[in-house]
Amino acid sequence: MATASQPVEPNEKECSVCHEDFTDPKVLPCGHLLCRHCLLSWLNTQTDAHCPLCRCAILEPTSDTVSFEDVADSFPTDLAMKAVVDADRILNKDHSCCVCEDVAATSMCLDCGDMLCTACTKVHGKLSMTKHHTVEDLSFLTAEKLAEKQQETCHVHAQKPSEVYCPTHGTSICLLCATTDHRQCPDVTKLETKAEEARATLRELAAILSAGETTLDRAIAQLDDHLQETEKRTKAAIAEIQEMCDRLEAAVKACRHRLTNLAESACDDVKEAVQDGKTRLLSRRGKLTAHKRVVDRSQGKTARASLTTMAVTMKTRVVTLDCSATLPPDAKTINSVTLTIDTKVVSSLEQGLSQLGEIHVVSAGVLGQYEEFVFHEKHGADVVLSSNRKEAQKKGTQHFHGIVFSSQPMKVNRLYEKESSLGENTAYSRQPDGSRIGVFLDHERNLHLYVNGDDIGIAAHAVPEPAFALFDLWHPGKITALPVTPLP
Repeated sequence: MATASQPVEPNEKECSVCHEDFTDPKVLPCGHLLCRHCLLSWLNTQTDAHCPLCRCAILEPTSDTVSFEDVADSFPTDLAMKAVVDADRILNKDHSCCVCEDVAATSMCLDCGDMLCTACTKVHGKLSMTKHHTVEDLSFLTAEKLAEKQQETCHVHAQKPSEVYCPTHGTSICLLCATTDHRQCPDVTKLETKAEEARATLRELAAILSAGETTLDRAIAQLDDHLQETEKRTKAAIAEIQEMCDRLEAAVKACRHRLTNLAESACDDVKEAVQDGKTRLLSRRGKLTAHKRVVDRSQGKTARASLTTMAVTMKTRVVTLDCSATLPPDAKTINSVTLTIDTKVVSSLEQGLSQLGEIHVVSAGVLGQYEEFVFHEKHGADVVLSSNRKEAQKKGTQHFHGIVFSSQPMKVNRLYEKESSLGENTAYSRQPDGSRIGVFLDHERNLHLYVNGDDIGIAAHAVPEPAFALFDLWHPGKITALPVTPLP
């Protein structure tokens, strides 16, 4: 009997290749579904076949050559989805009453599969053979409920219900087949017994998958927290860098301004002295030029008697003139400007700037490879471990024999936490479901106690090596080891 515990949305029943309702749906390695014939077509047309929904590989790399038919047949068939799709097809048909053929059916008997009109439904409920059958109104009957309640029939005798399971042939059969064709088969059991075993197995699988989802959700949450923390630290680092560079830019600007003022002041003094000397020399040259014009004029335009007089007087005058380029003693001293930069200081600053503020990336483990916290195989006598030693349950009622501890010694800067469930009691107080208690060893090997992610304080100083994360279950309850969390 197929079961469908959760409603199937319309788009869930549609194959992503043919876009029709599933036919013989196969479960791919990624968990998505494809019709068997669509899977074969997809494998034949794709050189590197991946799931059309999530791009996960359909075929694992292998040296063995296998046919696509064998590959498709090796994948599980989602019988629950197949039952829901088949039931949906039945419900979507235009049905007539199986008795009054020209009257539309309003109900369906889930035990015998008959479609019934309103009148026949009443009769069906009064007959001794059918009055205990489950009859559902077609207006409210869902494909999931029909798939769950519909009786399976024997594959040999289609009119007889399957009541027995033959493990030798892996099929459900009717009582007639069990006493004839399968009478020599060992371990033939009631179908309901086998179904209950299957339900128990499926519940265990669901628990394993749920635990895996929880583990991955925690890991993903840790990644989200790490992203947020990284973003926060990045912004803080950039702000600090900006502040530091602003300070350096201000210092460089002040240095530039100071040196520029010193250079300009020194140059102004030199320029003033040069300008003073130039003015004095220009004045001296002007006197020489004026007397030269007088001498030149006297040579060509003066009478001989006057020429003698001019020669004597001008000689006396020229002798008194200063024809040298030497500045007088009272003139300002002309110096040269030389800018001296200590290149060692500049090089030292450049080197210091290149080494200023290194960015360090501290490894928090390989992505997707978080350290698992599992309990040691040795534990208290009243403790039962499960889920690959990630869960510990206290069975006894006495306040001892409930110790569990980590399978490996604690690492520094790692938080080892356990989550309480089933009302676990500790030496501190009764912890509600979902509470987290952990221990953390810092770089000085001080042991910290954490409750729900908060550091309560140091419980022990200078813990020697090796140290194990130990928890004591005082009362009946269950705890779950959480993934190890790296802390700065």
